[in-house]
Amino acid sequence: MLYFYFFSFFIVSQEVNQRYIDLARRAADDLKRGLLQVLLEEIGKGGYQNAISVCSDMAQEITKKYYQEKYNLYIRRVSEKPRNKLNSPDQYELEILKKLDKMNKDGKLPKEYFELVKEGERKYLRYFSPIVIQPMCLPCHGEEKLLSDEIKSFLKRRYPEDKAIGYREGDFRGAVSIKIELKEE
Repeated sequence: MLYFYFFSFFIVSQEVNQRYIDLARRAADDLKRGLLQVLLEEIGKGGYQNAISVCSDMAQEITKKYYQEKYNLYIRRVSEKPRNKLNSPDQYELEILKKLDKMNKDGKLPKEYFELVKEGERKYLRYFSPIVIQPMCLPCHGEEKLLSDEIKSFLKRRYPEDKAIGYREGDFRGAVSIKIELKEE
């Protein structure tokens, strides 16, 4: 009987964990799709300068107001080379970003990465959805010599400490980082 109790507890824990993983996956996918849609609209309206503002600033507000309230989780985009300082990773995120970057360079980048971690007495799901540079990213994030003078000037004025350039298609850019406290039911 004792064996059954532990076995049953493990199954419940796995089901709870899977529910949180599914929630994190849905939130990350929604955020990526939503931001892509807004970026494409802004490029259509006013070019890449509009997109830069949306990608770097408006995304912060979209993330805070919608995703954290809708899903009741901590979600943000992080990068080792942020344009907006608010996208700087914490120490744990930095370690994972480095791991994901290496996996990308080795041709083994997964669509998602997660760990169950304990911080103090609490347990969390730490979930990451990688962001990889696509062709549409290059006019604002590509190699400096390939950026238009207009974009370079705009970036220098708006983001004097910008680190988010120098990428090539397929480079690892960062990740959507999600943290959810795990609670047994």
